[in-house]
Amino acid sequence: MNSDKDKQAQAERLAHLRRKKGLTAEQLAQAMTKAGAKVSRGAISNWERGTNGIVSSKLPTLARILGCSEGYLLRGDLNVDINNNSAKTVRNRATLKNNKKGYMTTNATHTSDQDATLEVATDTHTSSNETVVTQNEHSEAIVHPDKQPLLDRTTMDGKPMTLLKKSDKLKSVCYDIRGPLLKTANKMEAEGQRILKLNIGNPAPFGLHAPHEILRDVAMNLPNAIGYSDSQGIFAARKAVLHYYQSKGLRSAVDVSDVYLGNGVSELIVMTMQALLNDGDEVLIPMPDYPLWTAATNLAGGTAVHYRCNEEDNWQPDIEDIKSKITSKTKGIVVINPNNPTGALYSDDILKQIIEVAIQHDLIIMADEIYDRVLYDDMVHTPMSTLTNDVLVLSYNGLSKSHRIAGFRAGWMMLSGRKQHATDFIEGLDMLASMRLCSNVPGQYAIQTAMGGYQSMKELTSEKGRLFKQRELAISRLNAIPGISCTMPQGAFYCFPKMDPAVYPVKDDMEFMMELLLEENVLMVQGTGFNWDAPDHFRVVFLPNMDDLEDAMDRLDRFFAKKRQQYGTN
Repeated sequence: MNSDKDKQAQAERLAHLRRKKGLTAEQLAQAMTKAGAKVSRGAISNWERGTNGIVSSKLPTLARILGCSEGYLLRGDLNVDINNNSAKTVRNRATLKNNKKGYMTTNATHTSDQDATLEVATDTHTSSNETVVTQNEHSEAIVHPDKQPLLDRTTMDGKPMTLLKKSDKLKSVCYDIRGPLLKTANKMEAEGQRILKLNIGNPAPFGLHAPHEILRDVAMNLPNAIGYSDSQGIFAARKAVLHYYQSKGLRSAVDVSDVYLGNGVSELIVMTMQALLNDGDEVLIPMPDYPLWTAATNLAGGTAVHYRCNEEDNWQPDIEDIKSKITSKTKGIVVINPNNPTGALYSDDILKQIIEVAIQHDLIIMADEIYDRVLYDDMVHTPMSTLTNDVLVLSYNGLSKSHRIAGFRAGWMMLSGRKQHATDFIEGLDMLASMRLCSNVPGQYAIQTAMGGYQSMKELTSEKGRLFKQRELAISRLNAIPGISCTMPQGAFYCFPKMDPAVYPVKDDMEFMMELLLEENVLMVQGTGFNWDAPDHFRVVFLPNMDDLEDAMDRLDRFFAKKRQQYGTN
């Protein structure tokens, strides 16, 4: 695009056309994928924000679904019915004129019968050469500037310079937790504004400190942590992980070689998808989800297929929906329990039903259990590895949340259950583990200490504990706001409130959360950022202390009251 203003105008045209068609971003992504132009909901959102330009290979399908011309989407050309075969082919003439002023001006009226003239300033000689650019070439140049020499940029020797763009593999990758909202909040903070952050599950900045015993033991072992470790991790830490699951009732024979230590669970998720998926393979992921699962699947060339979790059933997975979405390309099922972003804890009955589905369709299970020790109301978590020997189960966990040491990047993955058929896949995991050499070695020395002895998280989540009280405050205040309803989380430190569409007819929940940030200095992530399929939810992190949380809830109350007045739904 010629400017940020042009880029934003393109984004607004796309969003307007999508809404005019009555489609959500998720529905548009599904329609395009079905039409053969695979794209994610996150990519659509990035196009509509102007973060990325529309991918040229997707443009024809996008224009056809929205019922407009490619030129209108890109530049706002006179919108011609794309089904009208009598429409004339537009041909633009770009005349490049050099002068000595050192700037570029554009005098272009993009219509079917007018030439577009670009006057390009340089400090070199004058040229009267003319370049004729067809409509398709012009569209490709705007959408994919990496494929054309930039008119206003040259190398030191005067040759045209091409813009270095990110890989097309990232076009379908989206991670809104650290997206535009956070960037705006950071800019506001840099200007001296105070932001109440209810957006990310990072305990330490909220005064939830790591156990002293862990810090001491890591410090004592620093002389032993200077060099690389084994690519899968130090023996003592992996043995402690194994003993942890055995104490929980692990049923299958597992060796320390089945445990991989990682730079947090995040690295191990990406590693798994790279080892597991070929292009077009599918993975069943809960909706809503922790968005890294969807992003890692897309990055590996796979397709994230989201199965519904039922809010009416306290966000338990919908087993029938899971069954309906299995195809010949499905490789595995992701289970996030306790769940992020809903805080739901799944029943043993639901877990066993998922296992039966996996057995029937020969799928692997990827069990994200990072919040298994952050539980309320005397709830008990059951690891999926303890429920079956008949399915390959990959269990993911770590110390970032339960022991408040997210910066140490101490996570692990354990393989259990049926492994005989997975030799080649496991070799792939070994290869990827070796390629990254090893995970953070000082952090590995926290694991053995953390897995045994006193578990301080229990104190925080008890009725007298800080997290318990903050949960109670957040849920009670949210449910007191007209048109807002929220289930009670049984684990983690999140909740996922719903906005009644009859009271808050929100069309773009990212824009809605941006308004909240700009007006009330409260930072949260919209529901579609967790791959929810409607703009009617948002996630609240209740880690801030009681005073800050009370302040945030007062601001939410004020903001939603203003919105009800604006929508006329008081």
